Amino acid sequence: MNKPALYHKSHLDIKRDAGALLKHFSSKLQWRSDGGDTIIDIGTGPGDATIKSELMLDFFKSKYQLPERCGVRCLDIETNTLLPNDLVGRFDHLISSLVLHWVPDNRTALKNMFSLLRPEGGDCILVFFSFNTVFQANYILSCNPKWSQYIGDVNRWLAPLQFSDNPTTEFRDMMKEAGFSNICIDAKKATYRYRMDMDEFKESLIPVCGVYDSIPKCHQEEFLNDYAAASEAVAMERCGLSPDDAKCVVVADFIVAYGQKLPEEIPFK
Repeated sequence: MNKPALYHKSHLDIKRDAGALLKHFSSKLQWRSDGGDTIIDIGTGPGDATIKSELMLDFFKSKYQLPERCGVRCLDIETNTLLPNDLVGRFDHLISSLVLHWVPDNRTALKNMFSLLRPEGGDCILVFFSFNTVFQANYILSCNPKWSQYIGDVNRWLAPLQFSDNPTTEFRDMMKEAGFSNICIDAKKATYRYRMDMDEFKESLIPVCGVYDSIPKCHQEEFLNDYAAASEAVAMERCGLSPDDAKCVVVADFIVAYGQKLPEEIPFK
């Protein structure tokens, strides 16, 4: 995710659907009666989706002018150290779109998200992939000796719930463990047919496959060819498509989750 301009122009249908899921679940947000709500978006990217990256933030700031009351900072939501004091317990609402599938340690990320919400209470909406062709292609190519030497630990390039038998239940349990209450989780399966030629499709995979920059430049074109073939295999297996119909297809399972941080009890003195 270090090519923001290329990512910005790619995968528009996926971003549209993620936005629609956020909008649908936004009716659950508990707005303050005084209108003084504070919101944090966990990790604002190029302006249409979210991810942790200095390059993404630089691109975002070059494309958009922020209102005075808004700001951007590069932080690590899965850090095991303390988050900045000026952010902990400061927000009424937390939004995260197309991020958690890039975060290996979802448990720590959720605990950190919970800590960002006000002690008086708050809520969150999270949209991410439990399964995606991109991660499955990473796994397929990691089993090929030709590419495994460059990919290394493939778990770095897999969504945490990619191989979960029951991702919604598993994620609900993680939210409960982090402290969230009144949890609501929905799942949506989607298939995207990219109306472009194969070269354009392969280019759209570059900013999201993760491992591309680990491949020597002299082998990157061959890698993309194998990556596209692995993507076709995923579409054939998951959707029962023929080889011709499986070209330029991405299969994805979305999860959208809502949870509340209940007001902390103040002990009597």
